[in-house]
Amino acid sequence: MALLAGSIPSGVLAAENEDFQNEERQEISQEAQAVEQDETIEEVVVTGSRLQGSAQAVLDERKEQAFVADILGSEQISRTGDGDAASALRRVTGLTLVDGKFIYIRGLGERYSATQLNAMTVPSPDPTRSVLPLDLFPSAIIESLNVQKAYSPDLPAHFAGGNVNIRTKSIPNERIIKLGGEIGTNSDNSGDSPWYEGGGDDWKGMDDGTRELPAAFAQAFAGDGINRISNEEAVALLGSLNRNIDGKEESVDPNVGLNFTYGDKFDFDSESELGFLASFSYKNKWQVGNERNVNNLARTTNGIEINEFSDGPVTEHNVKFSGMVNIGFNYNESHKFEFNNIFLRDTRDRLRDRLLESTNTINEPDDERRQLDILYEEREMFSHQLKGSHNFADYKNLGVDWYYSKSDAERFAPGGLEAFFRVNIENGVRTERLASDVDTKYLFQDLKDDSENYGINFSIPFYFDNYSVEFKAGADFIEKDREAENIEIAIQTFAIPSQYLQGGNYSQIFSDGNLAQSDFTVRLDDQTSGGDKYKAATLVDAYYFMADFEVGTHWRFTGGVRYEDFRQVSIPFQAHSEFFDVEGDALSDLAFMEDEYYPSIAATYILDSEMQFRFNYSQTAIRPDLRDISTSFYIDPLTEFLVRGSTSLESANIDNFDLRWEWYLESGENLSVAFFAKDIETPIEMIELPSATEGAPQLLTANADQGELYGIEVEFLKDFSFLGDDYANYFASGNFTLSDSEVSICSDTNPQTECLFEEQLKQALNTNESVTSVITNNTRRLIGHSEWVVNLQFGWDSLSNEHSATLVYNVFGPRIIVPGVSGFEDAEEKAFHSLDFVYTWYPTFDSTMKVKVKNLLDEEKIIEQESVDILRESVGTEISLLFSTNF
Repeated sequence: MALLAGSIPSGVLAAENEDFQNEERQEISQEAQAVEQDETIEEVVVTGSRLQGSAQAVLDERKEQAFVADILGSEQISRTGDGDAASALRRVTGLTLVDGKFIYIRGLGERYSATQLNAMTVPSPDPTRSVLPLDLFPSAIIESLNVQKAYSPDLPAHFAGGNVNIRTKSIPNERIIKLGGEIGTNSDNSGDSPWYEGGGDDWKGMDDGTRELPAAFAQAFAGDGINRISNEEAVALLGSLNRNIDGKEESVDPNVGLNFTYGDKFDFDSESELGFLASFSYKNKWQVGNERNVNNLARTTNGIEINEFSDGPVTEHNVKFSGMVNIGFNYNESHKFEFNNIFLRDTRDRLRDRLLESTNTINEPDDERRQLDILYEEREMFSHQLKGSHNFADYKNLGVDWYYSKSDAERFAPGGLEAFFRVNIENGVRTERLASDVDTKYLFQDLKDDSENYGINFSIPFYFDNYSVEFKAGADFIEKDREAENIEIAIQTFAIPSQYLQGGNYSQIFSDGNLAQSDFTVRLDDQTSGGDKYKAATLVDAYYFMADFEVGTHWRFTGGVRYEDFRQVSIPFQAHSEFFDVEGDALSDLAFMEDEYYPSIAATYILDSEMQFRFNYSQTAIRPDLRDISTSFYIDPLTEFLVRGSTSLESANIDNFDLRWEWYLESGENLSVAFFAKDIETPIEMIELPSATEGAPQLLTANADQGELYGIEVEFLKDFSFLGDDYANYFASGNFTLSDSEVSICSDTNPQTECLFEEQLKQALNTNESVTSVITNNTRRLIGHSEWVVNLQFGWDSLSNEHSATLVYNVFGPRIIVPGVSGFEDAEEKAFHSLDFVYTWYPTFDSTMKVKVKNLLDEEKIIEQESVDILRESVGTEISLLFSTNF
């Protein structure tokens, strides 16, 4: 099965959860004390059930859900040593992880899934993705992860692969004070690597102003612009920028982490209780590696040739902060209120100092290029959630629950840099100078999303002799506003006198002393364009009705319909202004509006207490995101290709089918087999725009004609007691998915008409000529689809409950990342075999020590096209030691 928290036997597999272990041992101690006080009791026998505490609750929830879902509990996340929601979810059946942040469910790209926080919609601080980056959520605050793979009307209709609901921890049953820390390193971190000074608050994951765009630039933009200023003004502006950015060889610090949790519950009387839970987490991590990117391939009479590539060391610094304060109040077990507050920040600081070869240097042994680039980004999210649930027993057990959330997300990326150096090799001696034929660029980006989500649900049950029915109805409203701005400033180095360009030290070339020289000249070029600043908004009004019938003891039927009124607009602005970049009819064309009904039905046949069969059918839609309907380019973080959208993009409409057989044994062992199929009309895909120029390829987001996906999933849990009592404390669990997909990009054979894709491609290329022939494979698999995914877990628990060990394996099949054009085959990410090991020791009732080793096989991330590695990135083997104690 999907490595469910609830699926790990306890007693036989007793050491799975340190929190439960501590509670269990305290209970045993208390029972022993009771024995001493009561002489009439001669013996106490303590036995552990195979499924304990919240683990059992997680498994029961999965079994009782009307719609197909997989649930991962905090116990299993702890056991496998996963540090955040993203890495934990790759253990779930049919899920794969992309770029360490985004989940592909059943082979469908991240745009085909949705993410909620405590069943509420929250914004994403990543402008390149429509879904929330799941690496933002540390495992310390997660109670469970619910992946619903079959659509139900109480969920947003933006649904295809599935819906991920991150459920944070709520108030505890008793006082809890827990402190933990960790230290670790990576096998690639042993040597020196290039790094720069940065700011004084980098350890906090905050820029102290060092990287920000100086106020003098804003004043210049408000005037005549920086392209028309005098040399003295240009030099002054250049001097206000951060120039201390040399890639000096340094050793990196070890990885460290700290977390603290404090919670308690207070009983006012027999009917009311108030509780709170506060959690704080901090991680400071370094990653050293090597990265090779191929940006341009060419086909010649001699075969495939590389026109441009970069190769060299990469140093990355990550700082993660998270804070959570949850308050809950319960009255009479019928009225519950919760106020959840979450703050997340993830800061990424990356420097690459690499060899760059292009058509100008690739065949010149005495001439090289060096590329120095920096990416700094702060991603953060604040979310405040208030919700209540009420049961009115005197009114036919009417149930009412309501919710309101206010969330803010931001991606702040100041001071990005790209600089190029020429390297001349003469008699083995290397000399460098700043390239005069390529601009040096500074990038400043800021994106802010504000989101509100509120709604209410009603439910009422009716009971009859041979059946019962529960009716549910509700409303859900989403409002999201976005402001984004991208500023790009180029230093035209050809204007700088040659004597000042000598050397490979950036800070010396642009030192205060050089800038003060009377003959130092420079030109600044504002390369910010219309649309780099934009505002966008999304409004969704939704209403649903559904009914849940239970007929006798064997049948359950659940179904209903959801209505959504969806409105979205993205308006580009002129650079550095508050004026629209479009007008007239073009402005009205930017609005995207759609309203539709989305039905769903589920049937469950319960053979007995252990076995059941499920069937689900639904209709859903995947709508374009704000970035998808904009013609502005953004950089895809995985491939670093330029990506743009299409103003005529349409929604993808999907028919979903699910059939699953489930077998739950009283011992805790289980087995399930599922078949799924999806028929997709006008799926949203990406294709490469044909271009003869060098540099990063450009991708277009467009509608294909038709798509389909189908496959089978198998999940299991089995202990080894069948081999004898000596093996009863060993277990194996896992899952595998086999599937296939097909997408037809342009299937219209009528020469008098154009398919939607061709219309969008012509618009992007600004041509009236036929362009369909540029696609190498008109029929292929869906982007991001892996034909097979395997998860395996082997575990051991000591009979003394003091030790446990887990070996976890994950692998996905090759998946298309970039579709090929102009005769080139599709670029595929190759299979990544992930093997991790976790050992846990419980030295006392209240303490836990854990050793984690990730990527034991030392695999690399590889994207391949035409047998050429267009991306090869080392990952290394990560080793961590963690310790926690309860007070």
